[in-house]
Amino acid sequence: GCAAALVAAEAGLKVALLTSAKVATQCNSYWAQGGIIYKANDDAPHLLASDIYRAGAGLSEAPAVDALTHRGPGLVEDLLLDAAGVNANVPFDRDAAGNLSLCLEASHNRARILHWKDATGKAITEHIVPAAAAHPNVTLKTGVTATDLALAHDTENPQDQRVAGVHTLLDAGDGHEPVTYTAPHVVLATGGAGSLYEHTSNPSAARGEGLGMAIRAGAETKNLEYFQFHPTTLYVPGEARFLLTEALRGEGAILRDASGRAFARDYHEDGELAPRDVVARMITAEMAAQGADCMYLDISHRDSAWLKERFPTIDAHASGLGFDIGSDPLPVVPASHYHCGGITTGVDGKTSLPGLLAAGEVSCTGLHGG
Repeated sequence: GCAAALVAAEAGLKVALLTSAKVATQCNSYWAQGGIIYKANDDAPHLLASDIYRAGAGLSEAPAVDALTHRGPGLVEDLLLDAAGVNANVPFDRDAAGNLSLCLEASHNRARILHWKDATGKAITEHIVPAAAAHPNVTLKTGVTATDLALAHDTENPQDQRVAGVHTLLDAGDGHEPVTYTAPHVVLATGGAGSLYEHTSNPSAARGEGLGMAIRAGAETKNLEYFQFHPTTLYVPGEARFLLTEALRGEGAILRDASGRAFARDYHEDGELAPRDVVARMITAEMAAQGADCMYLDISHRDSAWLKERFPTIDAHASGLGFDIGSDPLPVVPASHYHCGGITTGVDGKTSLPGLLAAGEVSCTGLHGG
């Protein structure tokens, strides 16, 4: 949402950026841990594309793959590495020489992931939200809950309609005041719907409201059954599931059962670094076969002090629940993580409804499969 607002604002458009949260950083992106795809020193679009097609089981759609692999690194530089200060300048981790530190994650053929410790989403959100809010063409409004899209009908062809704004409820402290915002274009960037599931890495607000708004307005949707499950969330009965980033496996974490048996390579030659759906299924299969509530993620073979510096967020959360990531295998279960389906869009964000665009998790470009 902030990225779309900044691009539109730089093009000279006036933008109202609405969020139901009281603090604009309260969003799904804030909780992302591992990192964001950039480019390795020896990278090329076709190398990233090969990883995408493999992870997408060959179903990823070429226009979306081409857009991401050719334009993605440049957009990361423009929006997140903007030293000029118009957009965000995120302090991603760097090595001793000052070069960006890139890590390996599952399904990638080389290390191309930018990160900030194990709280990359926090770092990105805390920099791009203020950048958007500070832009003179952007007005950020918090505590505004969108309820439905406002539609305008063609007087000569009543069956034809376009999106002309959004109906909202404004948090007025002692109640909610209905407010309708009108605009020639509306961008839905409302995130996913992970909290519809029993096990999820998402915050409770990820309930698919934006998707519901689009469906009620008659927008085309696609691949709604495509839900990505993250293989490893911390399993503690009575506690919300907590994401254990894929970067742990990129740094050598091993999946084990309660007896200590490593099982990932029984299912796939890449073991713990197989695509997420493969790893999630192997964990689920072992749980079912053994009648177990969880499996375990073990990185105790790595240096404990290094682990706690590299993954401070995970260390703090785990230690609060009685686990030491430097010595204890962590109980894990797969959990809903990312909705690959959504509102049908092209790579330009346009939907089937004139006046409506969608971006991010609420949209579906076919990148993850057609």
